[in-house]
Amino acid sequence: MPSHSRAIALALLLACGPLAAYAAQAAARPSLAVPLAAGPVRVDGTLDEPAWATAGVASEFLLMVPREGQVPSESTVVRVLRDGDRVVFGIWCGAARKPHCSLAARDQVLDGDHISLHLDTDGDGQRAYIFGVNPWGVQVDGILTGDPDFKWDGVWDAAARRGDHEWTAEIAVPFRILRISAHGRPWRLWVRRELTAWNEVSSWPPYRAGEPGPIMLQAGDLAGLDGARGGRELTVEPYVFGASLGQRSAFAGGGTSAWDDQTEREAGVDVQAALTPSLVANATFNPDFSQIEADALQLDVNRRFPLIFPEKRPFFLEGADHFVTLMDLVLTRRMADPRWGAKVTGRAGAWNTGALLVRDGGGAILGGSGYTPSDDHRLTRPGWYSLGRAQLPFGEGANVGVLAGVHVQDEEDTPALVREKGTYNVFGGFDTQLRLSARWRTEAQMVVSTSRIDSTGTGRSTEPFNDWMGVWRFFYRDKARELHLGARHVGEKFRDELGYQDYAGVTFRRVGGSWDLFPKTGALQRIAPIFDVLLVHDRTGRLELSQIEGSTDFAFRRSAYANAGYLHIDEHWLGRTYPQDRAKLYAEWTAWRPLSLSVDAIAGDAIRYESTSATSNLAWHEVVTFNATVRPEPRITSTANVVRFRLAESYGGTKYLNVLLVGVRTTAQFTRRLSARLYPQYDSGAKHLDVNALLGYVVQPGTVFYAGVNSGWDEDVMTGNRTATSRQFFMKASWRLAR
Repeated sequence: MPSHSRAIALALLLACGPLAAYAAQAAARPSLAVPLAAGPVRVDGTLDEPAWATAGVASEFLLMVPREGQVPSESTVVRVLRDGDRVVFGIWCGAARKPHCSLAARDQVLDGDHISLHLDTDGDGQRAYIFGVNPWGVQVDGILTGDPDFKWDGVWDAAARRGDHEWTAEIAVPFRILRISAHGRPWRLWVRRELTAWNEVSSWPPYRAGEPGPIMLQAGDLAGLDGARGGRELTVEPYVFGASLGQRSAFAGGGTSAWDDQTEREAGVDVQAALTPSLVANATFNPDFSQIEADALQLDVNRRFPLIFPEKRPFFLEGADHFVTLMDLVLTRRMADPRWGAKVTGRAGAWNTGALLVRDGGGAILGGSGYTPSDDHRLTRPGWYSLGRAQLPFGEGANVGVLAGVHVQDEEDTPALVREKGTYNVFGGFDTQLRLSARWRTEAQMVVSTSRIDSTGTGRSTEPFNDWMGVWRFFYRDKARELHLGARHVGEKFRDELGYQDYAGVTFRRVGGSWDLFPKTGALQRIAPIFDVLLVHDRTGRLELSQIEGSTDFAFRRSAYANAGYLHIDEHWLGRTYPQDRAKLYAEWTAWRPLSLSVDAIAGDAIRYESTSATSNLAWHEVVTFNATVRPEPRITSTANVVRFRLAESYGGTKYLNVLLVGVRTTAQFTRRLSARLYPQYDSGAKHLDVNALLGYVVQPGTVFYAGVNSGWDEDVMTGNRTATSRQFFMKASWRLAR
């Protein structure tokens, strides 16, 4: 056969394979009818309306965890109706014992009993909305693509009632908050219920871990939602923020400077409008970034790479899943001071799309963006960020896509004799995910970048430079075993100023896997040996990093879990390679709702990272993280987090660093809307204590009122006395106006 004929035959085989798999999977999926409600349905958590007698019913729940396919300890029944311009779910859950749950803030239910519905409005198994509730009626919502992301918030109704040996709930989702494309495929539904006391997770339809691809490929079809129109909502969300701030310095040995008091006022607005039923436009002016939720303290000592902080701004969270690819190419916290922005996300025809444009005031640190000259430690200047994304799903869990990004910084105000063109960074490439067989899947991505940077701070720019980055990974999964292997190359001068890359000029190779073993009887439910091998070489072939890790999972009947393991690491740093051996342990116990505990510990060799090879050396380090959550009653939750970091010359030797981070977060949830929080945090390395107090009233996502106090104290290293050095009172209000 001629070579071109063989190529055509191979292309046809690759095209027809996913289509045949799609047809087979569609035939095997369960289907649930969604009839029109015969009468009004009031969302009050009680399934007493006559309309529920005609609803579609899903009741054959089976375990996902710990023993896949077995009958769960408690029964679950979910009913579904179409009530005008919304889909309504009625939920009945058996409860042999008192549910493990609390009256908590929105989305804070995942550590207790809850049930969640996953709705795929595109019907292709690749993306789903999450709507969940716990027995107290607390809502949780988000987006499921790969891992669930609970940052998305919609406005929908839910209520729950607790009874003897049961609890019931109702969830009503209006079509207007959903993006619904005209594709002709039925919606898909997957329901997940978690029982924390028994360490059980069950689902409908039953989930099979050995099936590759996204979870929603195993969801059931919903018949009867034809003609539903989404994306019809227009929302305007203005906010105002005001604060009174004071700072002063404390002198060693006693005494302070005068208070420097200032006021801060901010206002902005977010607007969202539907362009089509499946495509949404967002615009923002001075997006909300008021720090209402205090960031938890993180260790920032003896680090080789910079810390990464999560995104919290609503404008960037909306539709963020449309810009996610296989590598960390988009980190919107790089946009440190956005003045205004606009974006479009959703589905255009068969394509998932996203486009973003932001005017930024600068001030971001570009550490961890790939190639950076050694003398470039400046913050970004004002400039523009833009992103474009398009992805075409096909078959069962397969897709192909493109992503491009641009960051252009303004010219510096320097004399014309030294001024040159402004700096820029541009990247773009393609990615794909394919299902190769019933057990194997693969994914790949390739990206190229071109950049010009000012490495001197004088306005003189370097010559443009180019490079590429690529990844290819394979995955195998059956009911008990998992295997992954792959490689990633990062060019020496690859740079991405919108994302995060630790190493540049290296090639990663990785292989790992696990094997779940299930004892037939006893308290131990699952044992899983795990291995992972990572090799990183630079462009000359020199070993930059090798890590060999072996560990074992132990899961017990009464919500106890442990993982114990060993790591051997060889790491190159400033001309030397340091061999390191470490032991690690993680354990948690959540069987008793009033008290849950966890500990995460690692101890062994580590590099003492210093600026020169002569001052760097192999040291001993210990990192222990302890968490305890106390719930004296369902409305009060107190969580203590303690991190101890010790770096010493040797085990038991002279200490280089000994840092203790302590945070205790106590929340009183008076109603589902009204809450109060007290959050003191102490850093022994900085000798600093922060206390944050917050009163919040949340009507719905986007309509909130907050008032709070932040205070800081510094400890005098000579006298040990603690002196107030910062104080702040703030208020924030926002309103969500929808039509």
